[in-house]
Amino acid sequence: MMFIFLAQMDNEVRGVSALERKKSVKGYASKVFKESSVTAVSAIVSTGNVRRKIFRVVVFLLFTAGFLYQCIKFLSYILTYPTVVNIEVARPDKYLAPAYTFCNYNMIKRSKFCSKHSDLCEYPDEEFCEMYPRYCGENNTQVPKIEALKDESILMESFLEFGHDWKHMLLYASPNIKQGRPNGPLARINIEEQGVTNCYSMNDRVDNDRDATYKTKQLFNFETDDILEFDPEENELFYPDSKPGIMFAVHSPFEAVNPFEQGIFMKPGNLYRISVQMEEEELLPYPYKTNCLNYTEMWLTANKTGPRSQEMCRHKCLRDVSEDCFNCTVPVTLYPRRKEFCYLGYKSPHCSGGDDPGVLFELCIEKCRDDCQRTIRVKMYYDDSEIIKIRYKPQFQEVEAFSYIGGFIGIWLGVSLVQVVDVCESIFLITRYFFKKGTSVCSKESKDVSEDEAV
Repeated sequence: MMFIFLAQMDNEVRGVSALERKKSVKGYASKVFKESSVTAVSAIVSTGNVRRKIFRVVVFLLFTAGFLYQCIKFLSYILTYPTVVNIEVARPDKYLAPAYTFCNYNMIKRSKFCSKHSDLCEYPDEEFCEMYPRYCGENNTQVPKIEALKDESILMESFLEFGHDWKHMLLYASPNIKQGRPNGPLARINIEEQGVTNCYSMNDRVDNDRDATYKTKQLFNFETDDILEFDPEENELFYPDSKPGIMFAVHSPFEAVNPFEQGIFMKPGNLYRISVQMEEEELLPYPYKTNCLNYTEMWLTANKTGPRSQEMCRHKCLRDVSEDCFNCTVPVTLYPRRKEFCYLGYKSPHCSGGDDPGVLFELCIEKCRDDCQRTIRVKMYYDDSEIIKIRYKPQFQEVEAFSYIGGFIGIWLGVSLVQVVDVCESIFLITRYFFKKGTSVCSKESKDVSEDEAV
């Protein structure tokens, strides 16, 4: 009976100790929060009316939930790395010089073709001369037979072999742009005539180890910057119904273009005044949405080899896949070829890895992201006085994110940074008091148990 009585007393003591500890921690917490500089918390603790206290607690919890919701939404938006676009007008002392690409609209030079394939040419008759007088008279030469004009196998081989040479097309070029011979011949597809023709570029830097050319701005410049003079060689038309002229394009030196798609048609006997306005676009790399790639750095790292723009990267993918899978180059690629041209419709793919050509091409172009450094978009008006820059910048800096969250705290909770520190200190003091109180109670209980056992 004595042991049962002692056990009951021990349980009662422990229950009273736990209750006292709970009341003690609650009282200490009330004391700490009353002294807090956060008015919302101290007002809740000091309120004696139960209904008012419940109302203030509910309001405080709702505003805290609103604050947390807005903070989470804001941080989620920041983690998407949004950007803003800044447009500025710069007036630099020097600017990047554009490249020029030109082609003869006539794909095959008639005299070249007939000098090699005399059996496929003939002298024009009277009816032909009446319809096309340019072929007759003093310059009475052979013209292709109708059979030759319809034979696609002969024409495919003739496009590049018998195309116009730049020496006969380009009569004059300003010394500042004609640095050596033009780059070419470059195969470009004539969309209207459905064939391939020779084109030539000046000042281009596609798959080239040379640095770009820059023009120096002149304060008083009353002369034309670049002058070009072309001869379309009207008497060398291969197709009698074709129109004589030159296809001409102004573009970025880091990209190759097809003048039949992005150029202008220049008729013989006319003077063309072309002006160009330059536009630079600066993007941001990963993790921002623009996810660009600095092709200039890659070009320098690769010992000045490889593409220098996103467009050329894609065309290089097309060239590499066609040469790997078909052992030839498709005419639509603008990147410099290494093998003969062919039409893929007549060939079966044999890729080195055994994959489908379409899959290989998709995997390759995924690596061709936007250029971080610059792209040049050419309008047909040229003004060296100013350059429009479109620059992408992070929408939020680290310090701005901190300021926004501080604003949310002030709006929802009416709390300053000092008060936030005060709340953290209060929570720390209460937690420490709780554990210290619990430890002291446990020690006291252990001591009582030891005394009971001794008895």
